[in-house]
Amino acid sequence: MSIKISEHLMDGVPLTIYQKDNQIIKPLIYFFHGFSGNKDANIMGRGEVLANLGFYVVAIDAYLHGKRMSVLETKRSNIDKYQDIIEIVMHTAHDAKRLFHKYFQYLPEVDSNAYYAYGVSMGSLTAFYLATIDDKLKALTGIVCTPSFLEYYQDKAVMYGFNEGFFYEKKLDYYKMVDPMNHLEQLKHKKIFMAIGIHDHVVNPRYAIKLHELLPQTILKSYDTGHISTQEMLEDSYHFIEQEAFHERNHC
Repeated sequence: MSIKISEHLMDGVPLTIYQKDNQIIKPLIYFFHGFSGNKDANIMGRGEVLANLGFYVVAIDAYLHGKRMSVLETKRSNIDKYQDIIEIVMHTAHDAKRLFHKYFQYLPEVDSNAYYAYGVSMGSLTAFYLATIDDKLKALTGIVCTPSFLEYYQDKAVMYGFNEGFFYEKKLDYYKMVDPMNHLEQLKHKKIFMAIGIHDHVVNPRYAIKLHELLPQTILKSYDTGHISTQEMLEDSYHFIEQEAFHERNHC
């Protein structure tokens, strides 16, 4: 069956939607891309794969990314942009939550009871944060992932040299309050699959390992790769999210 791909703009948020062209009610899954990417270039065929599994796939441009990037934003260096990565994550997660509750849950082709998330790198952090603010998100997959706000940001700040000043310290105070790692009560009820690369020097695997130690019911798998997904990683991630979405629906 062919996959229908369509472009949308909802509340100013650019979306690409992938779905089988049929009348079957589908569970919605958000695809969240990585830092400096966009919803189309970085999905890399995953939209079609997830749609073929039976999902209603919504790929979303992260805040200040893709078609949401202003002319002024394009003139900033990646290091300058990185200082805003947590705000980007949070803004995107709140967009996703609002769009599901305001629009998607009322579509006849979308299951209104629950939705899912598939995040890559920065997108995984969006998925983890979204899981702490919306009970309707039932399961998530994180590829080369991090669930950490505070430690991740501190590490990047040291690496890129913006780890000082009044506003930096105020940011850390706020990030500590909203860090998914400090909201395990919300995460423990979610089904979580984390895929990490043992040679990843972009997103340190220790953040995901720490979450798994705190929540051993999560699934953590390590792969012989760096900050890039492998075919095995992708296949494992698809199997996990398919089982969680369709097993749950079939047993409701």
